Amino acid sequence: MIVTATNQDGGQIQDITARAGVFNEEEVQCVSEIWNDYETLGAEQGGYYFIVEREGDKVLGWASYGTRDLTDGVYDLFWIAVDPRARRSGIGRKLLDAVENIVRESGGRMLVAETSGAPLYESTRKFYFGTGYNLEATIKDFYKDGDDLAIFIKRL
Repeated sequence: MIVTATNQDGGQIQDITARAGVFNEEEVQCVSEIWNDYETLGAEQGGYYFIVEREGDKVLGWASYGTRDLTDGVYDLFWIAVDPRARRSGIGRKLLDAVENIVRESGGRMLVAETSGAPLYESTRKFYFGTGYNLEATIKDFYKDGDDLAIFIKRL
């Protein structure tokens, strides 16, 4: 069941992120920091909304999204991650569908997802293509030499 994340989900969200196999230490730390903002400031003030796919007390995947500053109806998908033991079960697609529905219901007209162009992220890029996203832009050598930024969008 997909629900709004609660304080008790933080440890599992951070654990899934660390075990995902694609995020480096800096990225794992970033998730910890935005989760802390979510807990202490709340989603409205902190700017990060979290949802989880939960089975009982176990978090199987999570996503974070929020509005894009200085735009009208544009939202960012900041993060999406699924427990490695639960991959290929449709959880990522369910989480993405839920974010899209929330954004649409909030008056959003576009969802932006950014990811790396590195080979490690090939499955992520395929995921976005497979869920109806278009590769809107690529910025060469954005993260570092040889690691491009791929910007995907979906008009809602």
